[in-house]
Amino acid sequence: MNTFGEKLRKLRKEKGLTIRKLGELSGVAHSYLSQVETGKRGIPKVETLEKIAAGLNIPSIDLLVQAGYIDPEEYVKMKNERDDIEESIARQKQKPYDLDFLLLSSHPLYYQDRLLTKEEISKIKSLIDIVLKD
Repeated sequence: MNTFGEKLRKLRKEKGLTIRKLGELSGVAHSYLSQVETGKRGIPKVETLEKIAAGLNIPSIDLLVQAGYIDPEEYVKMKNERDDIEESIARQKQKPYDLDFLLLSSHPLYYQDRLLTKEEISKIKSLIDIVLKD
C-alpha cells in the first residue's frame, strides 16, 4: 500500500518538479519534503499540506484526502453534491425558474429556512393552481 510520502513523490514527479523546486514554490524546506517522501517524517499538518498543494498547483483538498485528513468516500460525496449544485446553478442561469418543475421535482425545497414536506409542496401547488386558474 502506498504511503503518503510515496503519493507525494509521484505527484511531484508528475509535475516535473525536483524536491528543491517544490520547496521553492511551496515555501516548505526541501529537506522536510525529502523526509516526508522517504517516510522519515509523518503526515504534514494541514497548513503545510496547503502550502505543498499550492507549490504543486493542485487543489489542497486533493492532498488532504491523500493524507487521510478527509475520508475519500466523504470527499466523493461532497464533490458530487458540489457538482450537482454547480450544474443546477448553470441551468438556472440559462433559463428562468420553472415553478412547476421545482414543485414536481424531488429536490428539497425550503421556505424561510424550513424544509417543506411533500404534503406542504402539494398544497402549495394546489393553491397556485387555484390562484392562477383562468
